[in-house]
Amino acid sequence: MHTDLTGLFGITLAVVTLLFRLPRLTTLSFPKKAGVLGVAIIVLSIPFGGLSLAGVVRGITGDLSMATLVFLGLALVRSIAGCSFVEDSNRHAALRAILIAAILFYPLALGVGMFDPYRLGFGNGWFMLSLLGLAVWASLRYSTLLALCLALGVVAWSLGWYESSNIWDYLLDPWLAVYAFAVEIKCLLARWKRKAHA
Repeated sequence: MHTDLTGLFGITLAVVTLLFRLPRLTTLSFPKKAGVLGVAIIVLSIPFGGLSLAGVVRGITGDLSMATLVFLGLALVRSIAGCSFVEDSNRHAALRAILIAAILFYPLALGVGMFDPYRLGFGNGWFMLSLLGLAVWASLRYSTLLALCLALGVVAWSLGWYESSNIWDYLLDPWLAVYAFAVEIKCLLARWKRKAHA
């Protein structure tokens, strides 16, 4: 039951967050944004032929990782309230680490090479210890947001929150990897433009 609720919540959060990126909605007042948010959630939750719109999208995309839910939640708060709880440097550092993990993980998991990191996600002790070390290091020196994503992923996995018993599915998904890649390209282009105009 909680798996379905979390999955549908994630898709609803993703759709609503993308909706609030539309230019016409960004200029609305806070009460109007709250109204649009409520209407969007209701529309996404109404069943059509036994399945809600959020359920249809979930069937296409699959469940989103805990890290993706964190980033979507922060983006939605920023769009509606106009404030950010996490500074850009912290956010970019977390996304850069996620991008590096995705670049290393997905080719190997898809069969490039002899090593499959996905197998480690079924509870390998050394891998879990590495995640703990990474979370501690991230919280102290790198990105508290990355540490939060790791902690939530591990907690959700230990509770068996999703149908998957592999921790990778709680930590990373292709949509988050694509987003991290897009943000990195945007940052590189912005840096290049600043150097070009300097």
